[in-house]
Amino acid sequence: MKYEVKILPQAWEDLSHIADWYKLLFTADTALKVTDNILNAIARLEKFPNSGSTTPDEWLNQRGYRMVIADKHAAIYRFIDDSIYVYHIFDMRQDYPEIFRRLEDE
Repeated sequence: MKYEVKILPQAWEDLSHIADWYKLLFTADTALKVTDNILNAIARLEKFPNSGSTTPDEWLNQRGYRMVIADKHAAIYRFIDDSIYVYHIFDMRQDYPEIFRRLEDE
């Protein structure tokens, strides 16, 4: 079965910020490689939705969130019916569980 993966607007914004950061510090080519790597990891969920894992954060896990890792980045997603919704993409060096909680409270 193939699942539909929907990247939500906030996740696209997260990806744009990641690209901008890599462009500033490195090059546009580096930014493209990093974002392509993240999008490829997310795309694999279409065929292999369980290839992601639970998060290291119990609060996120209790709410049904999972994560797929692409090098230094994690895409946080959740299954709803036959679709996968990607909510946010974080640099794993951030305290992404705390950031995610704050964003959910807004």
